[in-house]
Amino acid sequence: MKNTSIKKIIVLQGGEDVAARANKTLFEQILALSKTKNILVIPWTTSDSRKEKKYRKIISNYFREVGFKKIFFLEKSDSDQNIREKFSKVDVVYLPGGDPSILYEEIKKRRLVETKLREFEGIIIGNSAGAIVLSKGTYYDNRFQPGLGLVDFFIKVHFNLTSQTISKPSLCIPENQWVVIVM
Repeated sequence: MKNTSIKKIIVLQGGEDVAARANKTLFEQILALSKTKNILVIPWTTSDSRKEKKYRKIISNYFREVGFKKIFFLEKSDSDQNIREKFSKVDVVYLPGGDPSILYEEIKKRRLVETKLREFEGIIIGNSAGAIVLSKGTYYDNRFQPGLGLVDFFIKVHFNLTSQTISKPSLCIPENQWVVIVM
């Protein structure tokens, strides 16, 4: 990051088809800001291991194509030491799309991961489910999905002004768009 007083940048994506690389320019800009050129992915957004494996490959190829040197994935089985090591090697963390309730619960099961996200100095990107988890949460299907509250507002992803109602003051982000919060 060019301004040394900036400790953290959080990027919230309204949703992206990563296979289509719709936000490639965003990741090229993030790569330009990265000193390590390494990225850590927290891929826990599905309970389907085949789907997770498929998206790991898509995400890995995407980030290699953008120019990241190393792509690390947190594993549910990682020890605290492995978690610390992976976070120490990167200045960019990515939380993908998928099921926000699964991602939230998996992070909450691992206090160290939540602590590392809160303390992280660098760039954290949340795509769709990842954005919800970084926010205070969202309302959908008449229920509340909590987030970690790394940013102090509620969020709506995949937003369409003509087809959605909003029950709380929320930051609304359309598909293939993003918002940057500098902290």
